Amino acid sequence: MNRRDYRYIVLGLGGIGSGAAYWLARTARHDVLGIEQFDLDHVRGGSQDHSRIIRLSYHTPGYVRLAQDAYVAWATLEVDSGEPL
Repeated sequence: MNRRDYRYIVLGLGGIGSGAAYWLARTARHDVLGIEQFDLDHVRGGSQDHSRIIRLSYHTPGYVRLAQDAYVAWATLEVDSGEPL
């Protein structure tokens, strides 16, 4: 087996981990390894449920800015992947 060095290793590829791995690989220009213990589309993650939503209406302005940035990030991911999200 060949040894490979990674600058970043992300443990857990749910909503947060996969996003972190994607943006690290896209912007840091270093090797990124993502490790997930479960199969794709499992039901054990914190973001698994039919009621998860993203919205722009929050009481705290900081959350509104984060949500606005998230919409831009989703659009970027959609273009990069060539898949409708």
